[in-house]
Amino acid sequence: MEKVNFAGIEGEVLETSPHGSYVVVKLSDRITIVGTTNNQFNWQEMPDASSGFDSFITYIGVRSKADGEKVKGIVSQVGGYTYAKESEARKSKRIQGFLLEIKIRGLTPEFVADVVKLKKM
Repeated sequence: MEKVNFAGIEGEVLETSPHGSYVVVKLSDRITIVGTTNNQFNWQEMPDASSGFDSFITYIGVRSKADGEKVKGIVSQVGGYTYAKESEARKSKRIQGFLLEIKIRGLTPEFVADVVKLKKM
């Protein structure tokens, strides 16, 4: 099982794209990131030196749409955001163990690591 260190958190690699453009990393039961080292998708640059990712997107598992709204409110206070077409909690694709997830952009690696360490959001 391959591991990646992301902002001081050891994560489990769940998937690597066929061309190595992105890596899906499980940081906790509720939080997974998709990181890229070449940023060919033009995501907001939020580099993490420990993983080598130039940018990443955070997926957070939620239990309900109301839970998703609460999480979005918390992350918006620290610069996190969603695109309009991605603003609602959706059926989980990246987070195993949760029926729904939200896709958050613009978080710093340090904020994501702090949330993983708290194990509460």
